[in-house]
Amino acid sequence: MKPLISLIIPCYNVQNYVQAALQSVADSLSPEHRGQVEWLIVDDGATDQTPDIIARFAAQVLQPQQIPHRIIRQSNAGLSAARNTGLAHAQGEYVLFLDSDDIFVQAALDKILAVLAQQQPDIIEFDAQMFVQPSDLSPQNPTLYGQYFRDTAGQDHQSSLQRAFEENRWYVWSRCYRRSLLERHPFIVGKLFEDMMFTPYVYLDAHTVYRLPEVLLGYRQNAGSITANVNMRHINDLYFALETAFQQAAALPQHAPCLAILQRKTWRLIVAYCVKLFLKTRDVQYLRQVQQFRAQTRARFGCDLGWQWGYFAGSLLKRLPKKFGL
Repeated sequence: MKPLISLIIPCYNVQNYVQAALQSVADSLSPEHRGQVEWLIVDDGATDQTPDIIARFAAQVLQPQQIPHRIIRQSNAGLSAARNTGLAHAQGEYVLFLDSDDIFVQAALDKILAVLAQQQPDIIEFDAQMFVQPSDLSPQNPTLYGQYFRDTAGQDHQSSLQRAFEENRWYVWSRCYRRSLLERHPFIVGKLFEDMMFTPYVYLDAHTVYRLPEVLLGYRQNAGSITANVNMRHINDLYFALETAFQQAAALPQHAPCLAILQRKTWRLIVAYCVKLFLKTRDVQYLRQVQQFRAQTRARFGCDLGWQWGYFAGSLLKRLPKKFGL
């Protein structure tokens, strides 16, 4: 019998976190549902103790409980390639992703399976919380999508589509997807911000979305996150994402309003990161880079998104005097 869900867990040098991630999956799944979820653990060429921890967990938990699983080893190729490898091996009708430093909470898989027992949407959305310590995962703390779920309550997918683009939180791990939908949308390899070049286009291709406004995942925050260590690679990859949004708008004119939102949100992030690096280094090359991107966008797409001063003015006015000792 084929599993209903394929759970893809890419792993690379996460020896401090992978045990908790794997255990959270086991804890979120009742014994009677174990056969409905296949675990696809992709070792993306880890060089620390990650492979040993995975092998030990499989021997002590997965094999004795006869939980369907595969451990797939490959040379290091990055997160997108590891996710694509998992998709290539997936047998389930639906696909979930779990980053190996995050955790499932609150019987997450049981709750998703309960939805799928009643409905067969293209996408199931669920909520998540950021955490540093497990104690941060509390009903008293904010969630990533709480306001979004409140704003879209009772709306169908088409009615709420622009609101999803305004939300602009495209984390791939906060959804469960029909696998046939993903076959048309592989992850782009070699780029950062891969979720921004994947999830929005899956949404445009979907027909039905089920909202499950419960926290099912803990999103771990650490000092190595992208936003804590911005450099020019991040900015260039964001501009690639912006170009992709313009190209898709030309190919999908019926979705131009949503893609215009994505363009604006992506551009604001580019400007914000360039300004952040300028404030950190006082190197004007980062401001010149904004001007260069503006010129490229005008030349290629006939559009100038500007400096977005109205959006950034408040925060900049607060930071500049302090930064320059004024």
